Amino acid sequence: MGAVKRHEEDAFQAATGRARSRCGWKDKVQERAMAVWAEEEGGGAEEEELIPGLPDDLAMECLARVPSRSHRRMRHVCRGWRGAVGSAEFRRRRRAAGAAEDVVFLVQVAPAGSDGKGSTPEFVLAAANLTTGEWRRVEGAAAAWGPVPLFAQCAAAGDGRHVAVTGGWDPVTLRPTTDVRVLDVPAGAWRRGCPMPDSRSFFGCAGRDGNVYVAGGHDESKNALRSALAYDVAADAWRALPDMSEERDEPQLVATPCGVLAASGYPTEAQGAFKKTAECYVAGDAWASEGDMVPGTAGACLASVRGKVWAVAAGKGGVREWDGAARAWRGVADGPPGMTACVEAVGVGDDGAAFVFVFGRAEGGKYAAWVMDAGGAAWRQVPVPPEFGGFVYSVAAARV
Repeated sequence: MGAVKRHEEDAFQAATGRARSRCGWKDKVQERAMAVWAEEEGGGAEEEELIPGLPDDLAMECLARVPSRSHRRMRHVCRGWRGAVGSAEFRRRRRAAGAAEDVVFLVQVAPAGSDGKGSTPEFVLAAANLTTGEWRRVEGAAAAWGPVPLFAQCAAAGDGRHVAVTGGWDPVTLRPTTDVRVLDVPAGAWRRGCPMPDSRSFFGCAGRDGNVYVAGGHDESKNALRSALAYDVAADAWRALPDMSEERDEPQLVATPCGVLAASGYPTEAQGAFKKTAECYVAGDAWASEGDMVPGTAGACLASVRGKVWAVAAGKGGVREWDGAARAWRGVADGPPGMTACVEAVGVGDDGAAFVFVFGRAEGGKYAAWVMDAGGAAWRQVPVPPEFGGFVYSVAAARV
């Protein structure tokens, strides 16, 4: 993965059906939502009932089955709907009804402009809905704060609700930025987060238990870092973590139920020489060495799948799972068919319906995506629209 990323960086430097039948409310609700959406700035009128004529319990069951693409509009119908869509109960009912949707967020390079003059590339945040097959750009933050920074990192906070886009380079100055943008995924609403305490480039980023973790990378003098930080999304506050035992520029950060794993990366004096060592941070404790656990397979992407650390690479036996007790990797499956290099991998879903999403370079040089059930089913290629075929620098997954 590091080699593929360095190649891209060098080039850059050189250049709801069940609810409708049950409740019979489709037309009425859509007309109401569209009418109020047209008056978005007014915020809608407050009503005592979520849906007139229905008990709120049944109304919530109906609302929970509305596809996620309409959730932002639902928030503008009335205050009751706004509160419902943003509630933990709404998310619980969607899961219980089987209406939850798995969405992968990707910080990626947009297709080059038609002038072909090699201007600074545009980075975007894309959302791939693996349940519906829809791909779209996530809008909102760019209008208020400018475009997505180059090489920004994204991570799901692990609270079932928020995705944060952190750091990167300002596309105008090409200097590291401390920007933090937080997306409330069910609501489709952005807010500016507390800036990172320091500016760093090519750090590892992962999330769990409502926190986004940042570790390693390098400062503006190209010095590799051992320092690590944690951002509490609910409190909108950063705190310093103990330093890692080793400098790690371009590390892979993986959040598991047991802690946060920082793997590979390289020190200041050995630029690009990715190491095999890893270390793990458990809340309230220091980093503990995991030894040489990074697989020798070139370009392996690490991801948390069903609470376990997976390594995904191309070719036969390319997918493995780390057995912490045995201190060894066990084979899971071959790599995605037709993939020549893994770019990013992320675990999606929960223990009951978990799978892995992989974005990589395919035969012929183009980028493609695949998914595989964590139980070991065959790989399935995910159609990627041409406008979302750019290189990916970071991924995060959330169940909506």
